[in-house]
Amino acid sequence: MKNYDICIIGAGPGGTAAALEASSLGATVALIERYEVGGVCLNRGCIPTKARLKSAFLYDELRRSAEFGITSINFDFDLSSIRHRSSDIVARLKDQLDQSLKARKVDIIKGEAVFLDKKTIESGGEKISARAFVIASGSSPRALGQVKSDGKRIFYSEEILGLDKMPADITIIGGGAIGCEFASFFSALGAKVTLIEMLERILPREDKDLSNRLEGIFKKKGIEVITGASSPDTGKISSEVILISVGRSPNTGGMGLEKAGISVKDGRIVVDGYLKTSTANIFAVGDCIGRHNLAHAASAEGKVAARNALGKEAPMDYGIMPVCVYSFPEAASVGLNTDDAEKKGYEAVTGRAFFAGSGRALAQRETEGFVKLTADKKTGKILGAQILGYNASELIGIISVAIKGELTLKDLADVVQPHPAFSEAVQEAAASILRQSK
Repeated sequence: MKNYDICIIGAGPGGTAAALEASSLGATVALIERYEVGGVCLNRGCIPTKARLKSAFLYDELRRSAEFGITSINFDFDLSSIRHRSSDIVARLKDQLDQSLKARKVDIIKGEAVFLDKKTIESGGEKISARAFVIASGSSPRALGQVKSDGKRIFYSEEILGLDKMPADITIIGGGAIGCEFASFFSALGAKVTLIEMLERILPREDKDLSNRLEGIFKKKGIEVITGASSPDTGKISSEVILISVGRSPNTGGMGLEKAGISVKDGRIVVDGYLKTSTANIFAVGDCIGRHNLAHAASAEGKVAARNALGKEAPMDYGIMPVCVYSFPEAASVGLNTDDAEKKGYEAVTGRAFFAGSGRALAQRETEGFVKLTADKKTGKILGAQILGYNASELIGIISVAIKGELTLKDLADVVQPHPAFSEAVQEAAASILRQSK
């Protein structure tokens, strides 16, 4: 039997972050992964989709080249080449991750992990014991009723990356982040896209102003958006391809969690504010706990869980967890929106700045969208922001730092931003609130 200080189950963003953190703290570490190091994010999610989105964005810019004074361009795209480029990026990042784990002397064990008791697991016929465990088993695409992928016409999000021919038209069921990103991808490459969301608006968990405006932009791009729909019958959809993206389900089955005394509710592992499960020496992070199904959330949780598993007492802070959607244009948010702030007892004030008034946005013909900033009227402290527009996923980091540093509207308005730059809209949104209060 092999013995370790800590054993981590799952080598996605949460698991690898936990492994690297635990190793840096001097622990002996085992990292168990049944498929590929890097998990869904690196191999079938975040990274390959963003690589494809870049190709689609560039193709869309070339189609609009006359708007920039560039004419007589002959160009086309090759889906196979787009896939190969994406695969090359994934391979490079996997190699870097493998090297980092090797340098930190993390033992990588291939196989399923099943708990025998709270201190022992079995993987590949071998028993492994540890003083502490971190479960980072991730999630899988949630099924739409009894509908299964056939690999030809009906796909779930991870499988559609293998598509070898661009469809003339596609129906996407699910208007969350994954659905909106794929809607942008296929639309930019010329497919007719229908996006169906069962709730009242796309991106239903995001600020209403943001999701409603994105829906309007999608419609201008020719994407048909249907909201408030009853559960669609795929048999009645005539599109060449159907993509189902109705969320994700935690991977918690078949792990023997009950033998370790680990509580599970609605398929999710129950943890406290320190990411500890109902068993004192076992922690859980990432999609399997279902708090934030985000790679960066899992990474942050992994670090905290590793520290706590090795004797620290650090609670997980979700107050500045950014949410990003890499659609065209991008959508991002962090902290509280106005409604949430008021529910928490703040007297919230809101300011906006539109990219239509930005010199840089005009120069790049990326004028859709806005920065919406929320602050506490009494103290002026920044509470949150929603950004819709070009590179919103990068701009939102400014607000994360502002909230973490407890900066005020005046602080944000006084920061000198480069000109011309999209970041000037953040400064302008803060200044607009200050003008309102005079």
